[in-house]
Amino acid sequence: MAFCKHCGTEYPDGGSCPNPACPGAQQAPEQSGNPLDGGFNDAMEHVKKNMSVIIGAVIAVIVLVIVIVFLGGHMGAKGAANKYAKNLFKKNGFKSVTKVTMLDDAYKEYKSDDDFDEDKDAYKDGIEALKDNDCKFKVKSVKKSGKLKNKELKEAKNIFKSQAKSYDVDDDITVKKGYEYKVKVKINVDGDKSTETFKIWVVKVKGNGWKVIDKSGMSSAIAMLGGLSNLDMDDFDLDDFDF
Repeated sequence: MAFCKHCGTEYPDGGSCPNPACPGAQQAPEQSGNPLDGGFNDAMEHVKKNMSVIIGAVIAVIVLVIVIVFLGGHMGAKGAANKYAKNLFKKNGFKSVTKVTMLDDAYKEYKSDDDFDEDKDAYKDGIEALKDNDCKFKVKSVKKSGKLKNKELKEAKNIFKSQAKSYDVDDDITVKKGYEYKVKVKINVDGDKSTETFKIWVVKVKGNGWKVIDKSGMSSAIAMLGGLSNLDMDDFDLDDFDF
């Protein structure tokens, strides 16, 4: 125990005089203003010190949004290949398949023509005919198998030049790079299962982005099936079609 040197009051060791009237008693520090001011000011100081980090985070979010929007309308070679394969065996896939295989201006002309709706219906009928006759197609993979050579790029250019002339649009075509993709498809014809690999080219056409050239004629075969009447799958053989 200890005794206060001012008033003699006894108090525990390490403590202070408990007598409030004694000048040796411990006084609580005075507070002025709003007791929350200290916390608020500290928070503001923290914000100021980390403002650069906050601004950087906001800029990063804005850039991410721009990238997402940009990529949404500008797909690469893989995106074009996947779009083609994904829609190839869909009943309503004609529009997507056609758009990715045609020059932009040629597609606009084609879409405004009466043939577009007729071909779309034929494509839909082709898919339904396959399903009605227990023919199922499922895309298993779409993989890049190599880079196109100059000779192949020239061939691709000529294909699109011919397309441009057919629809009376600008035929000044530039194709500088492209790739070959292999589309692996699982086929089930009335219980008879097999796996086939089809070949497509994906080339970058200046002013049009990445476009697909169906080297195996898959979409053409489907449309042709839709145009046949009284389709009898008993006489149907996949080997009859040059995929």
